[in-house]
Amino acid sequence: MVCLALILVANEADAVSVQLSADRTQVRTGDSFTVTVAISIDDGSSQPEPELYLPDGFELVGSRSSSSTSISIVNGAVTQEKTVNVVSTIRGNTEGTFTIGPAAVKAAGKTLRSNAIGIQVVKGLAQPRTSSAPQSQESVTADQLEEIQENLFIATTSDRKSVYVGEQILLTYDLYSQYRRIQNPRFGAIPSYTGFWAEKVFDANRLEQRSEVVNGRPYNKSRLKQVALFPTLPGTRKLEQLEFICDLPIRSRRRSLFDMDEFFSWDPFRSHQVTVRAADIEIDVRPLPSGSPTSFSGGVGTFTVRADVSSEKAAQGDPVTVTVTVEGRGNLHGVGEPPRPDPERFKFYDPNVTVEATIQNTVLTGSKTFEYVAIPETSGRVDLPSFELTYFDPRQAKYVTLQTDPIPLEVAPAARVEEVAMTATPGGSAVKVLGEDIRFIKADASSLSDHANYLHASGLFWSFNALPVLCLIAAWQWRRRQAMLDGDLAYARRHRSRGEARKRLAEAKQLMATDGASFYSEVYRAMSSFLADRLNLDASELTTNQARQALASASVPSDLTNKVVGVFEACDFARFASGAQTATDREDILSQTEDLIGELERAL
Repeated sequence: MVCLALILVANEADAVSVQLSADRTQVRTGDSFTVTVAISIDDGSSQPEPELYLPDGFELVGSRSSSSTSISIVNGAVTQEKTVNVVSTIRGNTEGTFTIGPAAVKAAGKTLRSNAIGIQVVKGLAQPRTSSAPQSQESVTADQLEEIQENLFIATTSDRKSVYVGEQILLTYDLYSQYRRIQNPRFGAIPSYTGFWAEKVFDANRLEQRSEVVNGRPYNKSRLKQVALFPTLPGTRKLEQLEFICDLPIRSRRRSLFDMDEFFSWDPFRSHQVTVRAADIEIDVRPLPSGSPTSFSGGVGTFTVRADVSSEKAAQGDPVTVTVTVEGRGNLHGVGEPPRPDPERFKFYDPNVTVEATIQNTVLTGSKTFEYVAIPETSGRVDLPSFELTYFDPRQAKYVTLQTDPIPLEVAPAARVEEVAMTATPGGSAVKVLGEDIRFIKADASSLSDHANYLHASGLFWSFNALPVLCLIAAWQWRRRQAMLDGDLAYARRHRSRGEARKRLAEAKQLMATDGASFYSEVYRAMSSFLADRLNLDASELTTNQARQALASASVPSDLTNKVVGVFEACDFARFASGAQTATDREDILSQTEDLIGELERAL
């Protein structure tokens, strides 16, 4: 019996085999990889629990287990073999060459060991910021990350992939999710749409879901954002990513390396912050055809034009108001002033320009008004000549020229101005000398002063008495400032604007010698973000023209506004004309931007 028991124990131990493997043997610091312990046992045997040694410098991210059973029939004998795979996700944090394993399994009183694996950890990129929520310090496993990627993603679509400069593109961001609960949804990084004029079409305030099937799988679809874009320069343009942040309830990983009892955890779910980024999208922007008429002022779309006057009767030399209105579909901000007609018979002053644009059925429509003050130089029946407007129609792929109707004016001759003679009349009274009865003032009154030294009259006395009051005032100001930073978003943005701009300019300075395009992008973002923070605007939709209008509304001097516009235009040109700028040009634009931010801080 004793011999039989020993034989059975030996057979049970021989029936167990252990093998260790890894998905790769070289990783970068901060990267995760998987290690699998494969245990083969008889189906009727108890499942052993492996032990795995991890050297210093490695971190366990998570683990999972799976099992499979194989059945074989040989000469009528049926045998079953069970394979248990324990997969661990491990992160290497220290450079060097390490040995993981062997894994140990106890069976029938014996300890069986697997092979060992050599892992080389090389220097990697900087560690990305963690996306887990503050309330949960656990990391998600690789399988959970893969599951999130499959069940939560952003689809970016554009109504067209190839357009002319100035032609509208409708960009749509949709969130697809298989999660029932999405907590605390919000936007992360918003694209700045560099090289485009952006007009907001839709921004989601809350997630409104509807069902849609994608690749045979049902998803809840939520519209996140729509924006109308108008490219300003030709070439292939890659749009920056939109970020969406939310909290998802994810099953917590096991506490130990091979803990199989996670199902019985008291609270198996933890809330994790997840950041989803939209896929990159490229737009082919074609230049406008050459040979544009001289009356072309930059409009791209479909427009009409008309002219009106405040009165059809006027006097020579008296002003009349002439209003030219451009209406239609397209980016009206890009429509420039039409050429002024007949400067010999009419004197025109610079117009007052207003734009009223709205989104109708996802298309930018509206009107742009040029209001002139015109002075007739001749009298009689005078026709106000036609205004000519040329725009490019992308549907017809050609330039279209329109003219307003002439407007007849009855101009009366200028009235004569009679000279008014002024004569001086005598009768003024003589100047009288007053105050001779006032005694003279004695300049030296030192004999009347009190030369005694009193404590209450000393500056030190009053300084000590004023100190508590000053401390209370300082504390009150500090509390008031903190409350405003916490509760007033506009004030907080304004307060942080200079510091954020300095950070971006510091990053730009590091890129000055290595990456010209990225350098100019950072300078552009530093200036646009600073203006958006100071004026409480959306940086993603702040274009050059919008910046000009916003600065004018804030009563910023025109010369300072022109300098800001010059920085934007210089950055746009440099980014899309690679190699045209020298190191001296970069130093100049960086210094100019730093000075401008200081001037704007004082002006705003």
